[in-house]
Amino acid sequence: MRYFMYLVICAVMLAAYLSDPAVHLLPAPVKFLPDLLSVLIVIYVIAAGSRQRFRLVNTKYWLIFGALAFAVMCGPLINQEAVGPIINGMRWYLRAIPFFFLPAVAQFDDEDLEKMLKLFLAFSLLQCPLAVYQRISNEAIGIQSGDAVIGTMMDSGVLSLFLIAAMSVMSALMLRGRLGKVWFCILFLLLLIPMSVNETKVTVFLLPIALLLSFVAAAPPRRRLLVGFQAVLFLIIAGAIFVPVYDYYNRGVPGQFQIEDFLTNSAEFDKYMDRKAKVGTEEEAGRSDSLRAPFLALARDPVKLVFGLGLGNASKSSLGSQFTGRYKQLYWNFVLELSITAFLFEIGLLGTSLVLLLHWLVLRDALYVGKHDPGLVGTLAVGYLGVWTTVTIGLFYATIHLFEVLSFTFWFFSGVIATRREQLRLSKIEVPRSVPSYPVAAKLRVG
Repeated sequence: MRYFMYLVICAVMLAAYLSDPAVHLLPAPVKFLPDLLSVLIVIYVIAAGSRQRFRLVNTKYWLIFGALAFAVMCGPLINQEAVGPIINGMRWYLRAIPFFFLPAVAQFDDEDLEKMLKLFLAFSLLQCPLAVYQRISNEAIGIQSGDAVIGTMMDSGVLSLFLIAAMSVMSALMLRGRLGKVWFCILFLLLLIPMSVNETKVTVFLLPIALLLSFVAAAPPRRRLLVGFQAVLFLIIAGAIFVPVYDYYNRGVPGQFQIEDFLTNSAEFDKYMDRKAKVGTEEEAGRSDSLRAPFLALARDPVKLVFGLGLGNASKSSLGSQFTGRYKQLYWNFVLELSITAFLFEIGLLGTSLVLLLHWLVLRDALYVGKHDPGLVGTLAVGYLGVWTTVTIGLFYATIHLFEVLSFTFWFFSGVIATRREQLRLSKIEVPRSVPSYPVAAKLRVG
């Protein structure tokens, strides 16, 4: 199964990009490879889990997924939804869930996880030259926006979110002695380049939060203040690179502004967040109006507000008109902006609350594992505080559930942490015998 996961990582990082019409290095159907791999994972999880009785999946997760399944089924029934949109919605909402259960039945060891992290690092570094190339080539043909700088991830915002998450894990590895400090500095600067040239504004807010959380959580209790100052130093360096690059590309560009104006001018900030888009139009919506839209549209029908309009019923589909939702014309300009908006429209307030509760349970397990496990999974759990923050806030920033690189990865490593938490509970001791101690872990150190 470890080799299969290597294939999954390659697929989520490359399939959509290489099969994109603008690149066209692989046939268009290759973009469905992650979906196919997800189906195979479902089969494996059911077969292996049935033999093991899913003993490493805690009861709380069965309860939350059961409640979420109930909420998801109610929407289509209440709205008498057609089969096509349901199939399309199931593809987007459910395909990442099997990866959460996979670690509980496949038993990946620290060596397997280390190789996966190195593979993710290699793909993260690939984004640097590719992002620079995309920025230069776009400028050459008159495209001045950084939105077209997407790396291999098909969206500039998703690219930045992924790299911020990678930096969070790198911080924990460095502070726990698994990554050399010199290597960390080099990798930090390299991964900062794509985030600078794609001009994603969320970097200004999210990178400081994620990095500070990972640094402080990974530091020994008596050194947290000193480590916090170190994190601030890295953020100052990041700002010294990001701000001038952002301002350089936006200088004199009509409709664009420098990052200082965005942060200090409330009018510019409000204009960016709230574009006053109207229902039933193709007007580009801002993030504030996208958050308000589900409540304004569904408030008159409490049942639909609670259970939503049904899976995929407010979305369009590349599979054909028969898979496009009934309410797509009304709400698509809002749904395509944020994952949280898509959730509110299609699985309702109940389903959205359960998703956020699921995120909270994962965070609690990460806090426990990070405190009690000195091995690789414990280190990953500490860095996962930054990852969790990035992904959870990302729900309010982009449609991250549509991108396998974030959804598959987040739920797989969430499953790794939840599985280790259950192992610790069942063993009745803080550290399982299979977890290497620091002297053994030192052999895995990079740099």
